[in-house]
Order: sequence, then C-alpha cells, then structure tokens
Amino acid sequence: MQPVNRISCAALALACGLGFALSPSSAQARDVLIVRAGNLFDSKDGVMRGSHDLLIEDGRVVQVARKIDAPPNARVVDLSQYAVLPGLIDAHAHLLMEHPGNEGAGETGIREVVREGDALRALRGAARARSYLEEGFTSVRDLGNSGRFADVALRRAISEGVLPGPRLYVSGPGLAPHGGQLDGIGPGHGDIAAHEYREVAGADDARSAVREGAVQGVDQIKLYANASPNPTSLTVAEMRAAVEEASGMGLTVTAHATSDRAIGAALDAGVRTIEHGRGASAATLARMKREDATFVATEWSRGLIDLQLAQLPESQRPPASRIEGLIAESSGRIAAARSAGVEIAFGSDVYVDFGVPRGEAARLALDSFVEAGMSPAQALRSATFVAGRTVKGADVGELKPGARADLIAVEGDPTKTLSTLADLRCVIIDGQIRSVPGATCSPQTPGAR
Repeated sequence: MQPVNRISCAALALACGLGFALSPSSAQARDVLIVRAGNLFDSKDGVMRGSHDLLIEDGRVVQVARKIDAPPNARVVDLSQYAVLPGLIDAHAHLLMEHPGNEGAGETGIREVVREGDALRALRGAARARSYLEEGFTSVRDLGNSGRFADVALRRAISEGVLPGPRLYVSGPGLAPHGGQLDGIGPGHGDIAAHEYREVAGADDARSAVREGAVQGVDQIKLYANASPNPTSLTVAEMRAAVEEASGMGLTVTAHATSDRAIGAALDAGVRTIEHGRGASAATLARMKREDATFVATEWSRGLIDLQLAQLPESQRPPASRIEGLIAESSGRIAAARSAGVEIAFGSDVYVDFGVPRGEAARLALDSFVEAGMSPAQALRSATFVAGRTVKGADVGELKPGARADLIAVEGDPTKTLSTLADLRCVIIDGQIRSVPGATCSPQTPGAR
C-alpha cells in the first residue's frame, strides 16, 4: 500500500469544498432590505432631500432613489413618517474610563488600572456602549484609556452579537511619552502607566508599538503629541515613524494635541487628524486647512455643564463668570476652526460622570456645536459625514451606494433642532434592525410596497 499523499488529499478536499460552496443550489440567499424614508438627510451636503427609498443588500447600500420597487425576497421597513439619517458617530470616546469628578484625572487612571482591572472596565464599557446604541450612535471611535487592549475584546463581543452596542473603532493603548497622562506616579511604579499607555522611546520603538497594535487588531493608532498634565511629548521623529509604519498596515493615525506646538509637531509628522486642538493659532488652523487635516472638536455643551454642576454642593460650584468664560472658550475654538475652513468632526470625550447614561451625555455634547454657531444641519454633518472620515475605510457616515447600511429614524426635522434626536424610532446597523427603547420599526411582509 502506497503512503497517503496528504497534500493531494488536502487539495482535493479544498477543491471539493469550494465546488460545493459555489454551487448555485447551495448558495446562500442575499439579505435584501428596502427602507422607505419620509425625509432623508444628505450628510455630505448637510440638507434634507425629502422622501427617498434605500435598497440594501447584505448590509450595504446599493441604491438610493425617489422610488424603488421591492424585489420579491426583500424585507421592507416603512419609515415614511420619519426623518432618516446616517447613524450618529462619536469620533472621540473612552468607553472603559469614567472620571467621578472628585479626583484628579491621573488618580482616575491609577485607580482603574490598580483597583478595577481590564475585565471590570470592559464590563462597564459594555453598559456604556449599549447606551450609545440607544441614543442613535451606530459607530463609536474609542481612543484608549482602556488598559491592555480591553477595548479590542469589547469590540469583538459586540461584533459577534454577544453584547448590544454600536460598531467600535478602537486604538488600544495610545502611544505616549514616558508616564503618559498619569501624573503623580512615584519612582518604581512606572508599570502602572505602562498598563494604560504604550510608552515610546525612540523612532524604532514607535514602529514596534504600531506593529504590536496591528497584531492585536486595533483599527487606528493614537499618538500623544503632548501628554498634559505631564510635561512630556512624543518627538516628531517618533510620530513620523509611527505614521509611516501605520500607513503600510492600512491603519489610520490620530494625535491628541492640546497646544499649538503639539498640533504643529503632529502635522510635521504627517498626522492628519487632530484631537481636541486646543491652543491652535490662526496660522496653524490655516495650515490644517491647506493640508486637509480634520479637527475632532471635543467640547461640552451648556446642558452637560449644568448636569455636572447639579451634582456639586453649591459651595463647590465655580462662579458663574468662570462657567461663562469656559463656554466662550469652547465656542471660540469651534468658531475659529470654522472661519479657517477646517473640517470639524464631532467627538464627545464625555469620560466624566454626568449622572446620565454615557450615550445620552454624548448626544447632549453635540449641542455645543450649535452653541458655537453651527446650524443643526451642520452639527449633524460633523457627527455623520465628517466623523465618518476619521475611521478606517471611510464607509460610514453617509447613505450612498457602497456605504454600510447604518441609519436611524427620528420624529420631526433634526436639521431644525437637535432635540428631535431624542425621539428615536429606529436604529439599523449593517442592514439589521437593533432593539432600542421606543423603537417602532419592523420589517413588513417580503415584497410589500
């Protein structure tokens, strides 16, 4: 008896398997969905387009038109009484972190690393993720402060359907200078910061850090162009090395930058998405415009500030003049970027406990854009089309052929007032209806008009 040729058998099995999978009789039927929108939001141009139908196949938008006849095998979702828009996107979140307000930010980081750990933080992050879904957010860009890749685990659980939540785009530990943002760590305890940040020492190490993140499955690389309150920063050479390495692996890169110098250094390194952007000079904003850099504004609205103040004893509340000054500074940052023509994406950065679910706090944070002079339609564009440009693939934030079929339906016209976002009636992610409180959408009989 001749010895078994294992390679030939394996090849035969593979060929047979492929032949079976491709045979017409066993091919899986395509999932086809028709959505009847009463008033469709064009997120690229920031306007409502009136009644439109959307043809969705296997989670992707195939056609958008005034009228589409439903194929015989299609499910039909009638949203003709509602405004339909792309799912909201929070481009700057920290699902695995919460600052209670009675401790310094560094103390929060140390406590979460030492006393909570990755597992508990991920479980709490799951609850926050669900609250985002219930407020109409279909994508969330989570940017670190999540231990050693616990955000990757949370993203996987949601994508597998184990947990309800929006699609997550995660970064793992941000690449940071020594100590990260954890101030007050004494000598001999540096491993605490190393658990929360990927400390970088030199350009070669920056490349290695990007490779580590890629192996763990991150969607983007976050850099700390500065690491306030610590006085440290990544060098331009370190950031440039990270940008080059990430580009070769198809990963996007963003930079935390809260000074004009830090923003300039990140731009010098080739970063084209800037988080926070505080301290940007007119010259730097003009440069951002020339180089097509996106500014992820992370401002808190008056409503959020009021919620935070309500949790403080009256004796601990700042003077009204101080609050008004902070709001003016916040609005001024957005107004200055708008004047320079810089694209502004919405990011909530609501890692503080405001006494309401995290998703609700994020939705309320969008009001800061209107308070800074944007129209509701422009604010929605920042939280859909522009925010979608910050994530890998750029196939979210717009309802057009080829895009992911992520959409929400609300009562009223959200381009007139953002308060209509609270009247959520339907959430669809990848063409699948998600269960949220108050939802009224459900597929009709296949083929129904």
